[in-house]
Amino acid sequence: MSVLTQILMQGAVDGQRLRDIKPPLEVPQNLFPYFIGGVAILGFIIASIWYWIQKRRQTLPIPVTPEADIPLAHEVAYEQLAAIEASDWLTRGDLEMYHTQIAYVLREYIAARYRIPALELTTTALFYAMLNAEIGKPYVARVRELLANCDKVKFATYQPEVSEASTRIADARWIVDETKSLEPLKNLT
Repeated sequence: MSVLTQILMQGAVDGQRLRDIKPPLEVPQNLFPYFIGGVAILGFIIASIWYWIQKRRQTLPIPVTPEADIPLAHEVAYEQLAAIEASDWLTRGDLEMYHTQIAYVLREYIAARYRIPALELTTTALFYAMLNAEIGKPYVARVRELLANCDKVKFATYQPEVSEASTRIADARWIVDETKSLEPLKNLT
């Protein structure tokens, strides 16, 4: 005898008959309360996201210090370039670190001087930002040349002669000297 036949032949336990399946639950036809609940939850989520973004945008108050205490951007650049020149990176042959530091100081100077986020931008994006800031084209070209030479050493394993590498500091100083005036420079072509 097959298993199916045995199941069908068995009777109900204790003389009870098998009960029928329960009918499906009825869904109320009034969906308005569910709609209101969904809108309330969605509104809460949107308000929470908006509050989080607004709170994130708030900046900490910057303490106001007298302007005499804050060194100017070109003074900081001169100090950092002097520190690079005094370091032994060039004499011990660490040209990559030497060029990396020069490029960093120049980018930091541009960021402080022209309010361009030079440290976050790629070299190409920095040139476009400098041109949009109406910095003189000769200065932009000189910065472009200096940063391109530094990038060759940092990324393309170019090994310049020591005399060629030492001119990078002179180029960086020239850029700082020529652009340190207090009034933003306009296009000089």
